[in-house]
Amino acid sequence: MFKQTQNQVNISAVLGEYTIPPLKDMLILGRDSPIGCIAMRRAIELLVKAPFEHIECDDEIISDILVRKSLLNRASREALIEFVIGQVKPLMSIDEILHADLDVSVRLSGKV
Repeated sequence: MFKQTQNQVNISAVLGEYTIPPLKDMLILGRDSPIGCIAMRRAIELLVKAPFEHIECDDEIISDILVRKSLLNRASREALIEFVIGQVKPLMSIDEILHADLDVSVRLSGKV
């Protein structure tokens, strides 16, 4: 005797508003990414008002970092590169382009 089973499909999604352009703070390009840094920089210049800084990386996985220039007022290039190489690089492959929203906070104190 054959028992019939019921199959069940569950779908869940988290929805959010799509933003144009889909870039806020930083892009990390893998060495073999499908689009090169020059083409990506041109596209960003057309889509985003904020200027972006290009940082070349001498790395086997990451070739370039494009970061919003105003963020470099709060964190040095060296600190940003160190963060990307140490934290992001282990999570990416050589053919990827990763988008990052950064939260750079600075604690200030002074005496008057």
